[in-house]
Amino acid sequence: MKYSIVIDEFMRVYGAKKPLKIYERSVIRRGGCIFFLIREDIEKKLVIICPFKYTLPERFIPEEEGIFKFRDKNLRYIVCKCDGENALALRRMFTFTRPRPLGLTPTIGLGDRIGIATPGHIRAIKGFGLLPVLAQQSIREIQRTGRTLREVLDGVSWAVFQEGYRMGFAADADHLKREEDVEDAFQAGFTMYTVDPSDYVDSEADNYPVSVLRERFNGLPWSEMGIGIERFLKVYLKKRLTLYLPDGKIRELRFSEENLMRAAVKFSNAILFIVRVYRRLKSLFGRRRFDFEVSIDETESPISALEHFFIVSELRRFGVRFHGLAPRFAGRFEKAIDYIGDLKEFEENFLMHVLISKALGPYKISIHSGSDKFSIYPIVSRLAPDMVHLKTSGTSYLESLRVIARHEPNLFREIIKYSLKCFESDRRSYFTSADPKSMPNPDDIPDRELERAFLENSSGRQILHITFGSILTARSEDGKWLFRERIKRVLLDNEEEFYETIAAHIRRHIEGLFGQK
Repeated sequence: MKYSIVIDEFMRVYGAKKPLKIYERSVIRRGGCIFFLIREDIEKKLVIICPFKYTLPERFIPEEEGIFKFRDKNLRYIVCKCDGENALALRRMFTFTRPRPLGLTPTIGLGDRIGIATPGHIRAIKGFGLLPVLAQQSIREIQRTGRTLREVLDGVSWAVFQEGYRMGFAADADHLKREEDVEDAFQAGFTMYTVDPSDYVDSEADNYPVSVLRERFNGLPWSEMGIGIERFLKVYLKKRLTLYLPDGKIRELRFSEENLMRAAVKFSNAILFIVRVYRRLKSLFGRRRFDFEVSIDETESPISALEHFFIVSELRRFGVRFHGLAPRFAGRFEKAIDYIGDLKEFEENFLMHVLISKALGPYKISIHSGSDKFSIYPIVSRLAPDMVHLKTSGTSYLESLRVIARHEPNLFREIIKYSLKCFESDRRSYFTSADPKSMPNPDDIPDRELERAFLENSSGRQILHITFGSILTARSEDGKWLFRERIKRVLLDNEEEFYETIAAHIRRHIEGLFGQK
């Protein structure tokens, strides 16, 4: 049975009175049936064509069924919504639509806030031999977009099927700050867990007078830490880590009593939170593997080499097996714009983290808020091309808005105005130097200049990036979406341009970090 001829006949029968798009990359034969995706208006659906009396191996829930003749044979067609229940059946039947652990291979995280950008992400990585984290969403982002972790994963599974992508991907429950969120991510099917212990870090420890520091040190939860004060001091004051720098110099990391106490007071409660999350995951997964990342990138000051040494030493003492560590680097990693700071200072700081990870690992160095940091990619590529994880998210949302600006400039102006109104309240959980007062009135900008004025401007990019949640959840007085459905319609009406715009931007990141194809 030739796929194209059968599908053409189905289209003649089913699509006679409605415009349909077939996603040709999705067509696959399995168990005597043909599976593929179509789009009716802006709704995507799964189509299954099979012999008349064939029983499907999975329980797909049909929206519509019918029969058509092909070469004197009766064929059955089943049209299913691309919803959560059918996504479960899809993942059971087609293993390539399931996320999996990716281990220590270099990776890129590709968050999708609108929920339809993943095909662009898949196209971006093709030919690079790079594995992606396609389902990447923090609990903070989940709360701001009104989606669930399960919906995030379902959307990615359908996109993977749509693009015929077979190479594997992970699903990252990002920036987990509560133990109870772990179970939700596990039940949703996520395979990577990024724990964020920043609420437990004592940032004042760097400045405590020694008398106060010692009091705080003595008051740490030593019972939960599983070690006594004297033993702890004895172990760490003997520790040494020798790092061999590329210029032939040697640097030795060692603790004094004071800097050891400062590190312990600053990070011990955070480490205990990490341990609790890890043990909970171990109990959930049993013998199955999962990826585990530790994020300490939202501290007030950069993580020093000695602090990195301490954190990893403690995690190893507790038996925590992790695949990535995200330090807070020197300089500023603001959302949606390039690195702000001294590149030489960044290089020296990044090198120390890489050398420690090689000595104590291996584990990947993860760069959070890593999108659009084009000036640091050559440094990262030179020092750690095989042991890095780059996280991007909001940059794909901005590229989506680029398509809106081209095709529906008045909608883009509405989004700008609403974002400016929401910015002061939305900015509270972000480090940003964006100045809304520097933004022009969007009504004064010609259509052809909107991209340049707002999406190629640092403040404009950050304002739009930070207010994504307000835009995607805004409703009118009668409860209708103000922007969400209109955004989705414009993007799907210009679907190929949308995907290629996303792909081109993400490729810039990959080429900067991992080199050309």
